[in-house]
Amino acid sequence: MNREELGEVVAIMLNVMPGNITDKEIAIIMINFIIQRKRANHWPIINAEIEAGLVEYLISQVEGEITKHGISKAVQDADDFLGRIVNDV
Repeated sequence: MNREELGEVVAIMLNVMPGNITDKEIAIIMINFIIQRKRANHWPIINAEIEAGLVEYLISQVEGEITKHGISKAVQDADDFLGRIVNDV
């Protein structure tokens, strides 16, 4: 199974899982999946790849929020500054 096929399988799994599935239940499913494919001895590599992907995803989410917040904050600061200039004149 290559990376694309694995991605397709995971996407299907995520689509059919109930919305209230717990993190522990997802972990159990993934562990069983790895064991069934006789890849348990590759777990350190798989774990590192998962961590790297998860960290990248979380950083992208935080960066997006920071960018949105930073832009709106900068616009608000500029409006406040210009408002003080207009009101003082």
